[in-house]
Amino acid sequence: MAFILKGSPECVKSELKLFHLPATQTAIEDGHWVEFHPLSNVFDGGPVEFHISGSGEEYVDLSQTQLYVKAKIVKADGKPLEKDEKIGPVNLFMHSLFSQMDISLNDRLVSNSSNTYSYRSYFETLLNHGFDCKTSQLTSEMFYKDNNDGLKLRSKFFE
Repeated sequence: MAFILKGSPECVKSELKLFHLPATQTAIEDGHWVEFHPLSNVFDGGPVEFHISGSGEEYVDLSQTQLYVKAKIVKADGKPLEKDEKIGPVNLFMHSLFSQMDISLNDRLVSNSSNTYSYRSYFETLLNHGFDCKTSQLTSEMFYKDNNDGLKLRSKFFE
């Protein structure tokens, strides 16, 4: 068998290790959550920008990054909805709020910069996740099958 790196050991995919006791992580001693606020006012229609500075003694786990958004759906003229008005947001509602996401590390862009973020996230969800994931974990992101039943389930979040 040819190895990609000379001298690298053989391994088995972790999914195939059914009776293997997983290793215990001992490299990170402690963890804590830090709250960052946007640099600019989010009501002016400009970009929402965060600056998260690192330090040599702390590790920032980007996979554990969470964005909390409090949103209100209003009419096109800015007036509140009537109590009996029926609305239904699109799939992946939070993803649809943003058209572009840029991530820079040390002032260097490390993400694909385009204004198709909401479409990309929707296609990635459709193509990269199986049925079980779509009907369980992804419902926390308001992902429901795009039919009448899914629309009714998404609209319940905004009653």
